[in-house]
Amino acid sequence: MGLKKGKYAYVELEPGRYVKVRVVKSRADDSPSKYLVVSPETARVPERARVVRLDSLPEPARRSIAEQLA
Repeated sequence: MGLKKGKYAYVELEPGRYVKVRVVKSRADDSPSKYLVVSPETARVPERARVVRLDSLPEPARRSIAEQLA
């Protein structure tokens, strides 16, 4: 499955653990609703996927992703 020109990205929770998120481009970068989790945790990431480290995201976005995974 393709990643649809930047609509989706993978967030690295810790080494070897990723989650696929939908990136809503119309929201502000520090908005907690910019990243929406769309799949469960995985260890496999497509070759061309954009990978974002969890600690590089703003704090509200990190909290939002953690709440969606719980």
